[in-house]
Amino acid sequence: MTREIICIGGAVVDILVRPLDQLPPVGQSVTVEQVNLQVGGCAVNTAILMARLGLKVSFWGRLGADTLGRFLKAQLEEEKVFPEVFILDPTIPTKAALVVVNSRGERSLIRTGEGGNALSLKDLDQIDLSGARHLHIGGCYSLRNLMGENLAALLRYAKEMGVGTSLDTVWTQDDYWQSIYPALPHVDYFLPSLEEARRITGLEQPKEIAHALTTAGAKTVVIKLGAAGSYVHWQGSEGLLPAFPVGRVVDTTGAGDAFCAGFLTAVLAGYGVPRAVEWGNAAGAITVTALGATAALRSRAQLLEWLA
Repeated sequence: MTREIICIGGAVVDILVRPLDQLPPVGQSVTVEQVNLQVGGCAVNTAILMARLGLKVSFWGRLGADTLGRFLKAQLEEEKVFPEVFILDPTIPTKAALVVVNSRGERSLIRTGEGGNALSLKDLDQIDLSGARHLHIGGCYSLRNLMGENLAALLRYAKEMGVGTSLDTVWTQDDYWQSIYPALPHVDYFLPSLEEARRITGLEQPKEIAHALTTAGAKTVVIKLGAAGSYVHWQGSEGLLPAFPVGRVVDTTGAGDAFCAGFLTAVLAGYGVPRAVEWGNAAGAITVTALGATAALRSRAQLLEWLA
């Protein structure tokens, strides 16, 4: 397969429940509108949405040789995401998450402690980046075997091969926030959420955070601000680009991953950073109108309607 963009990073199976404002008492049950089984994780969500937006996408990962791992692989293939490096490992479980969405569209997550994408540099001894235009790392803190200097080595190699790079974060309960710094000098587009960027830098305001991250080496920094839009710092310019208005927020799951998909699709289409951020903001806005990270955004034509 000739692929334009390679995705590496977070890969889980999500059990989505909506709406639920509190758990029922012990021994009792409650009826909700929806319970769905979907693939998720930052890199998987972004890969699927980029494929729907017309890009040729491949995914690299090491997941469990279990029912959930096989389900995830089958879903990627169904969405026309090529599982180029997809190792099913019997020694690890595939990560799962229960995503509970309340009546206001806000989510809470219950995750398994083990598993996840266990890809390492050993799996990539013979890395093939031929024909690729871009390498995207989604949910970098979920890659426990590709952190710190190992992640930096992969991104540095991509840059040496003439491949563009982008890096998205994900919330972590562990003290791994600063492990991202060795990778930043090899990142063309750094795309964290505000809360994650605060944890990384120890700073509060988007402007000072963006300056700190570009000083650390990232060429372009886009800080995702949710309903407030995105704060952007690139090539000496900076500013806030507002979000698209949404009538009813159903579920914020995956809005940041959708932003990455829209943003990178625009970048690979040749648009400049401000227009690419608009594509990302529109993709995020569409995503929050349905349950789940990939339920709402279906095609490039749909995205272009929002941008018109």
